[in-house]
Amino acid sequence: MLKKTFALLALAVVTAAHAGTPAPAAISPTVSPSDISYNNVSLSWLRQWAQLSPLDIDSNGIALGLEYSPANNFYVAANGAWSDMNFSIPGARGSANYWTLNGGIGGYIPLTGNIHFVTEVGASYAELTNNPVAIPHNGWGVYVTPHVRAKFGAFETHAGVTYNSNDSALADWSGFLRLLYEVCPSADIFATGTIGLSDSNGLDDVFGLNLGVRYKF
Repeated sequence: MLKKTFALLALAVVTAAHAGTPAPAAISPTVSPSDISYNNVSLSWLRQWAQLSPLDIDSNGIALGLEYSPANNFYVAANGAWSDMNFSIPGARGSANYWTLNGGIGGYIPLTGNIHFVTEVGASYAELTNNPVAIPHNGWGVYVTPHVRAKFGAFETHAGVTYNSNDSALADWSGFLRLLYEVCPSADIFATGTIGLSDSNGLDDVFGLNLGVRYKF
């Protein structure tokens, strides 16, 4: 269990403790927004926080995602992430590698021309390695992500929830909100916030933040 692993991490960390004329108005660049994208690849910086008393847990890492739509109303998805996870208490700290990999299929129903209801389901893998007590922890599960995607001009938003049955996931249920801005027809910048709605494995206050870029093809 991830909870037992973190409990051993807590013990290991404790042990390690010894005016003028107005200027002409600027002309805004013209952006021609495209449709909601299901063919894209993304790269982002990932930041996460959680607590397992007495441990404070935080991590920095990278995430890579892919979506590809072979037919209308369907797409396949894959994403992976690596984080350098740090565990700390006053006076001591330790670290481990945390890996995740998800792959699945999704379907979407246009509610209007610019709003889609989307559901994605697939397999989830997570692994904690190289931790101070040298006990790797990994597991498989399934995930499902019902959400809404909407596009308004150059802005796009995704909002929904994710359920993950993987015991090695940081949360069973989590909510997310992604905001994207189309800087050109083939590229977006985005920020994604996540929050654990039901904490798992003894973890509390699970939060995440992604900042990245997305290329659309």
